[in-house]
Amino acid sequence: MIVVPGHHRDTLQELLDATNHTAPGPLPDTAAFTGGLADWAQGTPFERAFAAADEQLQLRKEQLREVVAPWEHEADTFVAFSRELEGLREPGDLIQHTLNRLLRVMDFDQAAYAILEEDQLVYVHEAHRDGVPAPEPGLHVPVPLAGTAFQRVQRTRTTEWSTDYPSTPGALPQVVEQGVKSGMVTPVLRQGHVMATIVLCTVNRWQTITPHMRKTVELTVLRLEHALELRRAVGEVRSTLEAGMRTLSRVLEARDAETQGHTARAARLATRLGAHFRLDRTALEHLRYGAYLHDIGKLCIPERILKKPGKLTPEERATMQRHATEGHDLVTRLPGVAPQIVAVIRSHHERWDGRGYPDGLAGTDIPLGARIFSVCDVYDALISERPYKRAWSHDDAVLEIERQAGGQFDPEVVRAFLALVRDP
Repeated sequence: MIVVPGHHRDTLQELLDATNHTAPGPLPDTAAFTGGLADWAQGTPFERAFAAADEQLQLRKEQLREVVAPWEHEADTFVAFSRELEGLREPGDLIQHTLNRLLRVMDFDQAAYAILEEDQLVYVHEAHRDGVPAPEPGLHVPVPLAGTAFQRVQRTRTTEWSTDYPSTPGALPQVVEQGVKSGMVTPVLRQGHVMATIVLCTVNRWQTITPHMRKTVELTVLRLEHALELRRAVGEVRSTLEAGMRTLSRVLEARDAETQGHTARAARLATRLGAHFRLDRTALEHLRYGAYLHDIGKLCIPERILKKPGKLTPEERATMQRHATEGHDLVTRLPGVAPQIVAVIRSHHERWDGRGYPDGLAGTDIPLGARIFSVCDVYDALISERPYKRAWSHDDAVLEIERQAGGQFDPEVVRAFLALVRDP
């Protein structure tokens, strides 16, 4: 580091260039050294001038293709980061994990995720180091985009950065007042458009923002973009699939003369009951899909039996009971149907005491999803009017479910069900 008095910056640069040209380099046609210059005005902090000079140095190093590697094993860390993202399903979790990671591997104090909406920005996620205040503006506080670095990022779709943020055109007053000295804003794209930005700042200290740092952040954000797009696409497929299943369940209800909405109500109740058993999101999804399709086998049962208002003969009852295995056979022909979904379809008429059908399973040999759904299915059937019966009251239906604990139903599932319907 050289501190030179006076204002002759161009003259100093010429002297350095001449010296560099004269001195022998490490390889032919390679400069002997690289430097960066900045003005240190009287009455201003030395650290500010040092960070600005260091930034110029790093830019020159990048131009000269010198290697800058402040983080070892970077490829390994990106592989690990990708695997970490794969284990997260919610977009908010992906974003928060990315902010936490950037603070962990980069020399910044604050990180935020800001959504750009028309002519304003809104922070929706943030992270900060211990002892550092949360980023300003606060979460969910709209701020005009006009004239800010965010607007420039939105227009150019490239990273904006400043080693000396307070002197940046359009610097946000509340950010400057908080003591932010250096920062960068990197766009988050969706289908080529800027949908959000990642913001990184230092507080009460100047930070040299090197090309390598920018590349590291941009690669991290690119990986986040891919993860968010994948979750969005998967979410759309799931929504379409679930809408199709709900439509099919309504068709089955109409054919079976069931009360409209029975399957959807039983599926919602089963999902709530499944949450009591701490089923994860995938397991709850399988339970719900199995509920929607639980009676799909009735497509193979003659209408004269399905809609018979009176008591079924033993032969007719045997035919009706075939819907569990017929449903199993139908869905197993479809590629990609999870075994847990098939289990609900096949086993929702099994009984805890082993006297159910089609396989005579007993106790915990019955899949948990089927045990949960069977309680919800019977409860909603009891409180619904059918051609062959009147609707029961809620209290009578709950008493019947309670009475069947240990017989038709898993006692533990019944206990959870009673707690759920008595304290909804």
